[in-house]
Amino acid sequence: MDITQLRNSLLQPAIFVSGTLLLHSSVTAEETQKARTGLEEVVVTAQRRSESAQDVPISITAFSQDQLSRSNVTNASDLATYTPSLSMNSTLGNENATFSLRGFNQTIRTAPTVATYFAEVVAPRGAIAQPSGDGAGPGYFFDLANVQVLKGPQGTLFGRNSTGGAVLLVPNKPSDELEGFVQIATGDYSERQVQLALNVPLSDSIKIRVGIDTKDRDGYFNNFSGIGPDDMGNVGYTAVRLGLVWDITDSVENYTILNFVDSETNGYTQRLAVCNPDPTAIFYSTAGVGCQGQLDEEAARGQTGFYDVTSSVKTAISVIKEERLINTTVWSINDSLTFTNILAYAHLETLNGANVFGTYFRESYTTAGVAIPLPGAPAGDPSREFATGTSIVRPDIPTASQATMVEEMRIQGSSLSERLFWQAGLYYENSQPDGFSGNTAAGLIYCDIRTLESLDSSTWNCNDPLNGTLGGVLVNESKYEFISKAVYSQASYDILDTLTLTLGARFTEDESSGEGHKKRYAFTGTVVQAPVTSSNSPTVISREPTGVVELNYKPELDVMDAMVYAKYVKGYRQGGINLSADPGIDTFEPEYISTYEIGAKTSFEGLIPGRLNIAYFDNELTDAQAQVGYLSPTSGTTTTIANIGKATVKGFELEATLAPTDGLLLNLSYSKLDTEVLEQASIDKQAVVDAVTAASGNPVSGQVSGETLTPAENVGDEMRFAADSAWVASARYTLPTPANWGLLEVGATYVYTGEMRTAASGTTPNDKLDDYSIMNLNAGWYGVLGSGVDVTIYGTNIRNEEYITFSSGTYNQLSFDSVNTGLPRMVGASLKYNF
Repeated sequence: MDITQLRNSLLQPAIFVSGTLLLHSSVTAEETQKARTGLEEVVVTAQRRSESAQDVPISITAFSQDQLSRSNVTNASDLATYTPSLSMNSTLGNENATFSLRGFNQTIRTAPTVATYFAEVVAPRGAIAQPSGDGAGPGYFFDLANVQVLKGPQGTLFGRNSTGGAVLLVPNKPSDELEGFVQIATGDYSERQVQLALNVPLSDSIKIRVGIDTKDRDGYFNNFSGIGPDDMGNVGYTAVRLGLVWDITDSVENYTILNFVDSETNGYTQRLAVCNPDPTAIFYSTAGVGCQGQLDEEAARGQTGFYDVTSSVKTAISVIKEERLINTTVWSINDSLTFTNILAYAHLETLNGANVFGTYFRESYTTAGVAIPLPGAPAGDPSREFATGTSIVRPDIPTASQATMVEEMRIQGSSLSERLFWQAGLYYENSQPDGFSGNTAAGLIYCDIRTLESLDSSTWNCNDPLNGTLGGVLVNESKYEFISKAVYSQASYDILDTLTLTLGARFTEDESSGEGHKKRYAFTGTVVQAPVTSSNSPTVISREPTGVVELNYKPELDVMDAMVYAKYVKGYRQGGINLSADPGIDTFEPEYISTYEIGAKTSFEGLIPGRLNIAYFDNELTDAQAQVGYLSPTSGTTTTIANIGKATVKGFELEATLAPTDGLLLNLSYSKLDTEVLEQASIDKQAVVDAVTAASGNPVSGQVSGETLTPAENVGDEMRFAADSAWVASARYTLPTPANWGLLEVGATYVYTGEMRTAASGTTPNDKLDDYSIMNLNAGWYGVLGSGVDVTIYGTNIRNEEYITFSSGTYNQLSFDSVNTGLPRMVGASLKYNF
């Protein structure tokens, strides 16, 4: 039996749509061809209605659950690996990562540029002092219908700060079939994962679907400090999902989702990479001293591995607890008019304790004698370190605890003999804190970090040879409130049978407010002083119209189906507040983006069936929000957010799929970005110094006032996290085996990521990261010997490529630089039973 007969026998008859096997009483010739070649039709909801991805005039990368499983995509970072122009900021680990698209990334203490939606509801807000919430955390990449990556600003329908794009996670909806699966997996680093899903139609009108995903994996980072966990970068979560569909009447459907996630890991730390030996630098180091002292000591004990790190935080931890309730009611008023109401509630709580930079600059070294990076300090306690970037869990409050409520209603329909499709809606979001959240941090002072887990300052073991001039211990607490309101409308009119005009507009009002309290403890030698207290309670309201103008043309061609489109989109990212900064510089204004894009989508059959999609875009970013580091007498080493000028992002994207022979499927995705910071508004350093002095009564003077304002990007730089080029090439081959054997497939994926800027030019030797490539392999035996059993094996980064994904950019500011590293090789296998 040849491969065509095999596929047709297995499908009986069926096609894959959105990664779900759908049974039909009859199959069209087009559907049979797609099933035979393996060209899945992914149905997307990018325009808030179900359409083929090939019919939507948006640059989209869409994955069915089948594709995600084959590629072992289990978290947001994995998704970014397979999507050119999509990257991650994973400074605090994959579970706290947020997306960056086309070079538009989220700076700490700002709103995300890429909104993440689950079942059409945006991710819950977190505490913006650290990346939490706003992304796709653990336990979301299972039992999905599909994942859609919408590239470019979504100015109308997905309005919450979607300047870079949006990521849509669509869960499998309860259906009329009694079916499900159980899957177990194991792999390197003692990986253990169990997934199951059960779909039960309780009656003609009520259907439920239950899913569970639990995963544990040891960390691949080796912590040699002897403090806290021995391994970091581990995985440990359980996610539970319940879906209930109730057909109240023939025209009214209610769909409820309950989702729970409980994740606890040892967190993540960067690896100290390079030291600044320049004696004019503020905290320069030499042999046996400070940064270089740490590297010398690590080398002496053989700590030279790519994944060897040093963490000095006793309670190194990353905890995420999330509960979500989503209720969607759809009323089909008639054949051409539908009303939808979405009401959602989410609660997110996190704890985060981390040595962010992976530094352990000890006050004295038992192996190298006295080693003190600041002049005048006596030889002291070897348990004390010169702290530079620590986040310590407070015993009384969480790092973040926020409840978010979303209400959205829309009406949509068709008119004028179905030549006009329109929709309009109202959106309301309210995110409130449970109370104060916060942490303890030590900066530019010698401390035994373990003693700071207590709030009793008399028990802290610290030493400051400069008597509080620079360093101290900061105990902070804050709470943030967000309110977002919007009204929107969009309509598409078929001017001709082949020509459609779309107009959309949205008006949004975003309000951010908060209250922060800080206590900064200085030390005179080893004696703690009374704290300097400060408070702020800023409010920022942003109002802005956004929208889209789009024209798409579908020529009538014999050789292929094609669509050509051109569009203009205006987007914006709300202004906000930064409670970590000082009054007077603790607010920032919105940033704006204008995008021009042209593209084409084609589908063809003939001798070699396939698809080819291309897009070219030109973005202008104004009033860009950027992080600026400085030294505050009320907060220590901290950052403010400034609107610092203009940038441009131009690029080209291509996605191609070919089925040259039965059983062979080839895919290529490519992204080319040309980004540049065009202007930076002048940052008046003296104005910042004056604001800090007025707020604290403690003037900043001398070298510090002139050197600590550090921008993230300089004029002429590329934008951060925007790889100049990236591509993903994959091949999948179905072996020509007898039908009663089942379906045997092998696949390979090659991922290339080009050079990427992570810090302002000249601020660190790692201001631009080298390109890298990884190879992934997979093989599967589906329907083993005609049963419901699937067996798969996979290998990611099979060549064990060692690559860097992030640089701290602190070489000039703090006289060292630390880096994030990509994942090592991981090999695993899974066994799945479908019923």
